[in-house]
Amino acid sequence: MGSGRNRCFGVVSFFLSDIALSSVPSGADTALFACHRTIGRVSAASGGSGTSVRRFPHSIMAVVLLLWGVVVFRLLAPYMGRWAWIPTVLAVAWEAGRQCGLSYPLSGTIALTGIGGVLLLCRSCMRRSWKSGLPVSILAVLSGYWLFGCGDWSSRWYNMPDLGREYLLALDSEMYFGRSEKVRKLLVEGEYRSPFTAYYYNLLNAQQNRLPDRLMDGYQPASQGLFLPVAPHSTYLTIYAANEVWFALGDMTMAEHAAILGMIFSPHHTGARAVKRLAEINLVNGDEAAAMKYLRLLQKTMCYRDWAERRIPGKQTAEVCQWLERKRLLLPATDTLRSSADIPLSLRHLLRNNPDNTLACDYLLCFDLLNKDIGAFAGDYREFAAKKFPSRLYAEGLLIYLAGKKASLDEVEKWNIPPQVLDEFGDYTRLYEANGGNGAPLQAKYGKTYWFYFHYATMKKGK
Repeated sequence: MGSGRNRCFGVVSFFLSDIALSSVPSGADTALFACHRTIGRVSAASGGSGTSVRRFPHSIMAVVLLLWGVVVFRLLAPYMGRWAWIPTVLAVAWEAGRQCGLSYPLSGTIALTGIGGVLLLCRSCMRRSWKSGLPVSILAVLSGYWLFGCGDWSSRWYNMPDLGREYLLALDSEMYFGRSEKVRKLLVEGEYRSPFTAYYYNLLNAQQNRLPDRLMDGYQPASQGLFLPVAPHSTYLTIYAANEVWFALGDMTMAEHAAILGMIFSPHHTGARAVKRLAEINLVNGDEAAAMKYLRLLQKTMCYRDWAERRIPGKQTAEVCQWLERKRLLLPATDTLRSSADIPLSLRHLLRNNPDNTLACDYLLCFDLLNKDIGAFAGDYREFAAKKFPSRLYAEGLLIYLAGKKASLDEVEKWNIPPQVLDEFGDYTRLYEANGGNGAPLQAKYGKTYWFYFHYATMKKGK
């Protein structure tokens, strides 16, 4: 075994040139982040004109569309008889097609139904008497327009379902409700690859303490699969979900920052989900006055009243109290001024305050590895994980670091790298040199290793 270890460090010269180019810049935004508590415009599940159709169950959509169909049929039946069902079905299908858009307001369909009901009333009045029915009808139409408007015509006349987006929404929804098995099934069955899917793939594995074990098994768009970028090109869906990982890690400052941005960039600046998260963040921080601002908003809604009342300070259920205790264990005891774009600094801050935060440790080390920043990885591993037995992923990363510095065998042994990984590293280097750097012969055996990722993974524009 000793000779095998010596051989694996005798054939490592090809790593040296790559390590010099391994650091990947994270971004140009260095603006300092000062957290604020702006609520923005909130109409969480209030049913107002800004309420997005996706905040409601499909059953409510079905009822509203059915009412629209009844109104259309009643309007046309006196003139078309039994054939009125044909334009009725077309009208319902057309309106349902407009609902395929991501932010088409449900109130648009309600407005069409309401104005159709006003026209039915007008026709009834006109049939009884022209003299009295005409002024009543004019008054009803004007009142109906004031009350209902004339529907939402700011969007296209129709929309086609975006199945890729529907898949992302399903993934986000199942993750939000904590249905991990359904999330795993969606990830296995789905062929859609994006930073958003990688983000939830990694978060799910991290919550099950399997992030380093499964990192190389999935699609990884560098560190964007760990932390969703909040940038001008980002969609509001990704911005809206960006707070989830920070909340899981225990960084309430970054979680609040991301949650507020999610509300700001969502359609009409609304969303019960963001308000709930802001209430949770302030409860974990112990800021009851700030938490009550959000809880009082939710108390005024039909769908979230019970949720809010179970979390009101002084009236919290035993389950909520236990949950708060677990979350507060992750809170750092000190604060620091930092850039919101400096992700490693935030993770190191968490770990220096709480070295037992395994989730933050895994995210920091995987962040370094995915960015191919081997020097930072070795430093972070030495500071936060040196006392632990390295996982397969971390052992592979450490071998690249040790090969780059031409470490002696005695130094290698201090890192507790498994002998099997050492032998495979030697085999990988021999195959690499024998094939002149061609990765195709290596992929079958070593395609899931960090060594293969380090050499061949590249970020393509637009991915």
